[in-house]
Amino acid sequence: MKKERKEALIGCFPPVSDVQHQQMKGKGAANFIVLLTWGRELFARGFHRYSNGELVERQRYVFAKDGAVRYGSETGTRWTVRSEFREPVFCSHSYGYTFNNTYAVINIKAIDKSDMRYSQYQKYTGSLLISYLHLYCKHPNLEYLMKQGFELIEEYCTGYWGGASKLQLSSLINWKTNNMLNMLGINREEFKVLRESPHVYERYIGWRDEFPKMKPEDLMHLAEVFGSEHGTLARFVECTKLTPQRIARYLSENQVCTKDYSDYLQQCVKLNYDLHDTAISMPHDFSAMHERLSAIIQYQHNERVKQEFTAHMADRSVLEFTLEDLMIIQPKCIEDIAAEGAALNHCVGGYAERHAAGKLHILFIRTADKPDVPYYTMEVSAAGEIVQVRGAHNRAPGKAVSRLVEAYRAYLAKIFKKERKTA
Repeated sequence: MKKERKEALIGCFPPVSDVQHQQMKGKGAANFIVLLTWGRELFARGFHRYSNGELVERQRYVFAKDGAVRYGSETGTRWTVRSEFREPVFCSHSYGYTFNNTYAVINIKAIDKSDMRYSQYQKYTGSLLISYLHLYCKHPNLEYLMKQGFELIEEYCTGYWGGASKLQLSSLINWKTNNMLNMLGINREEFKVLRESPHVYERYIGWRDEFPKMKPEDLMHLAEVFGSEHGTLARFVECTKLTPQRIARYLSENQVCTKDYSDYLQQCVKLNYDLHDTAISMPHDFSAMHERLSAIIQYQHNERVKQEFTAHMADRSVLEFTLEDLMIIQPKCIEDIAAEGAALNHCVGGYAERHAAGKLHILFIRTADKPDVPYYTMEVSAAGEIVQVRGAHNRAPGKAVSRLVEAYRAYLAKIFKKERKTA
């Protein structure tokens, strides 16, 4: 808008009607924006009501096809063009205290009678209406984005005390065209994907810049799951050796947030679990696995659990057994159980507390030539029954281990029969 026209519009402000004045009457401090039209141009008059009911006009605006302008007045009578366009400030701040500059809008329907009628202003009728109309005056093609759900507008605070708010448009938009695809810098396939979640547009573009050959659906997963956390994804890829697409898809489908997954990976590293194994890096039941690892780590630092574990070791010596080149031994400490689970990639670590309390028995099957290398793990109930035997990745026993298990089953029957007789 040219300077001469800005000056000329000062004298064109329509009067506020008696009805509108009545709407602003009352007690208590409050702010109002009264919208009026002159021809097709939209005028806004900003009033502050003091606690005693006195009404004083503070700001004026005009919104037209050729731009927008703000007027200010030191006295409330002589209005002059202001160089800075901003939201109305109805009261000045002092000593670091910012007055409330929110406002109620009176005669909102005036917009529909003006050149601003296609602006899609409805979202901002509660706040920042003035800023939004200013943006629309600068970029009328904003209408096309808003209609398609691409509300690429960011609110932020301005001013030394942070008391004023402002809207800013995405820097990624090409405002020199009315073509939606060209405005957004995307193709038709990307547009179809983004229409489902237009709010992630900027993040989507960020991921596309990093992975230009990735499919739109996969980029969408990255945008929705990781936001702008590019470093977080890089760390997950490094830990698991999984592709970015696979990680994002897993987190999305299982509704796992990046914070929880990061915590889980740290737990796996602490317990020496093999994160290159997808059964570990992408557990079927993430929540259960996460809780299990949390419990294992807690047990390792729980003195009561450690004491209980030690107290049952002597009694469990009778459970140790040897057949040919295979042996069954008990863990020497609670950390051994966690290490067993990590080495064989199964969930035995979650049984550590019950083993320590004597509610069940966790036993290790080893070969005679490699007594320290995890081979198979056995769970025996408190009553002396074999519950399960699992190798790496929950593998079932082979022939040699099966023979050991059958011989051990007979051995347990004798031991627990004696215990029952003694009891």
